[in-house]
Amino acid sequence: MRGRLPLVVRRALAEPLLLAAAFGSILLATTAISALLLHAGSVTQAGVRRALETAPLAATATVVTSSVTAGDFAAADRAVRAGIAHAHGEVPVRVTVRVESASYALKEDDRGGQPVLTRFAAYEGLDGQADLVSGRWPTEGTAVALSEPAARAMGVSTGDEFTVVGRLDGKSVRVRVAGVFRLRDPDDPRWRGEELLRYGTQTGDFTSRGPLVMPAGAFLGRFATGVSARWLAEPDLRRLSSDRLRPFSASVAAVSADVRSGCPRCTVTETLSGTLLRLDRGALVARSTMLVPVLQLLVLSAYALALTARLLAEHRRMETALLRSRGGGSPRLAATAAGEALLIALPCAPVAPFLAPVLLRLMSAFPWIEATGVAPPRAPDGATFAVAAAVALACAAMLAAPPLLAARRTYVEEQAVLGRADRPGLVQRAGADVALLVLAALAVWRLRAQDAPEVTRLGGELGLDPLVGAGPALALLCGGMAALRLVPAVARVAERATRRRPGFGPAVAARQVSRRPARYSGPALLLTMATAIGVLSLTTAATWRGAQEDRAMHLAGAALRVSALPGDDARTFTTLPGVAAAVPAHRATVVANGADATLIAADAAHLGRVLLLRPDLSELSPATLISRIAGSAGRPLPVVVTPGLADTTRITAGTVAIPIRVVGVVTAMPGTPEGTPALLADLAALRGQGAQGADWPVTEWWLAADGNDTTPAATALARRDVVDVATLTAGHRDDPTAAGLQGALLLGFAAALAFAVLGFLVNAAVSARERRGEFAVLGALGVSFRQTLGLLAAEQSFVVGLSLAGGVALAVAVSAAVVPPMVTAGYATGGGLPVLLHVPWLQVAALAVAVLAVLLVIVAGLARSLHRREPAAVLRSGEAS
Repeated sequence: MRGRLPLVVRRALAEPLLLAAAFGSILLATTAISALLLHAGSVTQAGVRRALETAPLAATATVVTSSVTAGDFAAADRAVRAGIAHAHGEVPVRVTVRVESASYALKEDDRGGQPVLTRFAAYEGLDGQADLVSGRWPTEGTAVALSEPAARAMGVSTGDEFTVVGRLDGKSVRVRVAGVFRLRDPDDPRWRGEELLRYGTQTGDFTSRGPLVMPAGAFLGRFATGVSARWLAEPDLRRLSSDRLRPFSASVAAVSADVRSGCPRCTVTETLSGTLLRLDRGALVARSTMLVPVLQLLVLSAYALALTARLLAEHRRMETALLRSRGGGSPRLAATAAGEALLIALPCAPVAPFLAPVLLRLMSAFPWIEATGVAPPRAPDGATFAVAAAVALACAAMLAAPPLLAARRTYVEEQAVLGRADRPGLVQRAGADVALLVLAALAVWRLRAQDAPEVTRLGGELGLDPLVGAGPALALLCGGMAALRLVPAVARVAERATRRRPGFGPAVAARQVSRRPARYSGPALLLTMATAIGVLSLTTAATWRGAQEDRAMHLAGAALRVSALPGDDARTFTTLPGVAAAVPAHRATVVANGADATLIAADAAHLGRVLLLRPDLSELSPATLISRIAGSAGRPLPVVVTPGLADTTRITAGTVAIPIRVVGVVTAMPGTPEGTPALLADLAALRGQGAQGADWPVTEWWLAADGNDTTPAATALARRDVVDVATLTAGHRDDPTAAGLQGALLLGFAAALAFAVLGFLVNAAVSARERRGEFAVLGALGVSFRQTLGLLAAEQSFVVGLSLAGGVALAVAVSAAVVPPMVTAGYATGGGLPVLLHVPWLQVAALAVAVLAVLLVIVAGLARSLHRREPAAVLRSGEAS
């Protein structure tokens, strides 16, 4: 049967071990890379979807304002709605309008020329956002509805009547309260800027109460002039895909022109286009960052396959030379090599896309990935098949290349080569590894120097910067190739050290490695890169998690931060379960250097117990900073500031000017978003400034938790407005994009280890098979199994020891150079909070021990296999051949 098979199939069946290894390498490469790209696409889409679903209304809404009259309101309303609908295209958008009259005075409350004011208003859809406490919604005439706080402040209830007087025309209007309502959520973002509706009272130059809510028809029928209208557009972005972000942003950016074409007096404020551009950039950054494990795996799989192909070519070089001497031309040999490579690689192309979702489902079982709620793809898409086919074809080309290069020598030349010692590879002889190392250094330097992980292409379109992914992979490859130059040197040192010492295994092993270092350089580079990729993946994941925790602690400022209510004091919180300390604070927006800044004034006497300030954010310790702002009476006020305010000497709070003295600088202020200009002062010192008209009430409380466990206190404060560091950390950790990168690193880490074990196993098995005669002679001379094991272990210790040590050192060096900027780019944390490198040494040690144990098991198995062979049978087979 075998005689009837084509030559390509017969040659493949003659080398089952090497070709099975090649098939395994190609299948692993196509499956892992297809899974990574499929994972990157699904995670990016899920991250965009979650960001759109959780985006605040202020970041997505469009607000249109205009002064109107009863006669032109209908036309303006149609123009605004048509312009908004045109700009939003296929995305559903809900538009509501509020119209408001000029001020009216409550006649009964006129107090010596300073009347209490009110306004009439009509709110579209208010009955769906509020519940009636009493009465009914007004339908006609001068019947009005009041919010519960407004009715309480005005001292009226359902059925009461009162008179108001117009401030512009002096006309009196008699109104009747038809009903009292309560907003379901006064803090709903759609009521932003509607303080009178939310609280019932608004204090400024005048005190206003109300508003007096009327139906739109009755409002427009009574108020012909002095009417201001405000339209609010709320888009439904839940079905917007990531590839539509940039085109939709351009469409929304034109909303002002669309609206003003029909309503020239309208003023349009939209934030959605900027939000979409930031999301598009974030998706681009996420895809770019997830290219890192993809490119690392590409490099590793390419080298593993090249190593297998080289072993296959070396094993067949006499056969290939013999075929050439018997008339086999280069075209025929090339066709045979290409056919064999395609026979092995092509089956992987249709199989890998179906294995990729299975691999992703296994990966999603890890808790931090499962917590995101992102379901892995159930089936591959067309792009996955295309990627698998491209990777399989590339692998086939790499598998066919070494036999083609080896086919140039004749049989006599091959015989002559057999007796020569190994020479360094062509890349090393040409010094290309050093050149590539220089190129990798330049790539890493550019990666660290650039501000963003994307580049602007011709035409202004953003695209992925290849340095984000290629920099780490290129650095690992070049570092590993440069480390190969250590193998001959270490082998020579080991040979001199063991030459005159007793012991069979170390001396023979050192001589073997010193004589033929190229035999061991291939698996050494493979293991070095695999170890480096594993350590780099662990370090990147640990750094990412550390950055998540740091961002959460920085934004919270304390374990818990609670908005203050009247009657709160320290005992209100210290009696709660798990609360160790409570510090009052005042937060306000002030003007510093002509721009807004956040002022935090807290009780410095106890602030050190609650403040979460990372020590590296200041040259001074947190205790020193707090001591410098505490207990200072008089002027100027001592403050700690962010870098942009280091030269500030005065701030303005409302109409009060406060001289300040900078006593410390922090890179970023805890309790504020990154990049926010901020100042920290002592609350007692601020109150001691004695500024006329200044009021510094407690606006929030900063709490410390026992053992950093905020769960009991957060549960007790469930009805309060609380910032919980644990909740913030979980939110960052469960973000699909963040967990997606960790999942990609996990998958790349597992694939790297699989490549390393497979490559080491194949190389050791082939090497042992080629040296059967040598070990048979040793066995005939009485060498025991323990000595055989010692010989193999000593030989492989050069590979394993150098690879593990070199891989860890290389990964740490590359991590220090590329991981912090890569995580910064992925999080877009350029606002001031630096990313710190976290090397999980315990996990790295566990990885090294696990790899060492697996490789020693392989070596022990090979030693047992070689020792069990009968020396006489092996020697006789060698003579027969």
